[in-house]
Amino acid sequence: MNFPRVKPSRTIGDSITVKPKFIGDFDFIINVNSDKGSFTKTVPVKVTKTAKMGAAAVTPSALGRTPILNPAEALQEFYSDFQYIGEGGFARVYKAKRKDGKIVAVKIPKTLDPAVGRAFVREITNWLHLKHPNIVELYDVNVLPVPYLEMEYCESSLARLQKPLPVDEAALIVFNIAEALKYAHGKKIVHRDLKPSNILLKNGLPKISDWGLSKVLEESTSATTTASFTPYYAAPEQIDKKYGHTDERTDIYQLGVIFYELVTGKLPFEGTLSQVMMGILKDDPVPPSQLNPAAKEVEPIIMRMLAKRREERYQSIEELQRDLAGVLNMTYSESLKESKTLGDVGRAKYYLTELLLINLKTNNAGEAYKYASDLAFYVKGELKEEVQKLAEQVKFRLEENLNIPQELVEKAEIIVHKIRVGFEKV
Repeated sequence: MNFPRVKPSRTIGDSITVKPKFIGDFDFIINVNSDKGSFTKTVPVKVTKTAKMGAAAVTPSALGRTPILNPAEALQEFYSDFQYIGEGGFARVYKAKRKDGKIVAVKIPKTLDPAVGRAFVREITNWLHLKHPNIVELYDVNVLPVPYLEMEYCESSLARLQKPLPVDEAALIVFNIAEALKYAHGKKIVHRDLKPSNILLKNGLPKISDWGLSKVLEESTSATTTASFTPYYAAPEQIDKKYGHTDERTDIYQLGVIFYELVTGKLPFEGTLSQVMMGILKDDPVPPSQLNPAAKEVEPIIMRMLAKRREERYQSIEELQRDLAGVLNMTYSESLKESKTLGDVGRAKYYLTELLLINLKTNNAGEAYKYASDLAFYVKGELKEEVQKLAEQVKFRLEENLNIPQELVEKAEIIVHKIRVGFEKV
């Protein structure tokens, strides 16, 4: 706020309205600068209830905030064996059995009111159009007898993992999350609320969930939509507009926070909400290697992901994946050599399949061909023929200097899945 000069003994003032988005204790920091000097005043604030998103522009409906007390009873026509999994800001998630016997996750709002309705609509708008192995699949959506989302059931999440993880394991998880973001960004959709509880795990494979805060990039950056995010994983531009608007690089920053936490067991900035938010805006995080020396090899990648200015981060997911692939190629190729030396065929096949997929996904046809050819020596029967054909297709693209298409990556993923679950036929 700027004020004109005032005469001695006179006072001048103005008022502002602050709409809290988060519940908790934090400090409201006021900095005053003038030609007579400067000072800072800290006002402690306790928030016990946040404003509804967009509430100022909405007249409450007759529904008010009607709680949904017994979702199992409301949806018993469609599901059985309800088990509570967890909840977020506006909804609870249950594991349930569909009438055809399929196990699914069902997300149901806690209450019926206009704000929840808008959040519910936002969640499904973009999510319905996202079909990718690293994105939780949304199967069905309905508003009767109560609003609910039916989605793919995943047994765990990154939030439940014991941290820190081995660095190569963390790097592979981040690489696969990036694969989902590459797909979403290709459709001009950014997530904007990446955090461990939103990254689910199914048979060890990470899948991004909760696309309720996602945004289509063609939308005007000056639109009046209310932004929201999880503050501990927020990017600077989500807190202060001087850092610009949210875009693909916002997802890269949030993924960097997750990467940091996976290899160190800590967040880049910790403390009270105000301390975290000021740290995000003003401070550099402690280098990961100071908390876990093994993180040294991925430290440059993480610190670049966490750059405060968007222009200093990776400018695309593809660029990030290339650096992650460099680390994984070096680590896994050493592990592959060791497995071969020890005659451990199972481990050798594991590292070959990972190296094959990593290099296909980063369009490195030369390395992908090498690992596909090598893998053919370790499998038998029909699978051997499938791997050999895959190697030939990669070789053709290498010789013709063609990009590796998504269909070829998907074909390789199917072959790898068969190898890992023992579909080999002698």
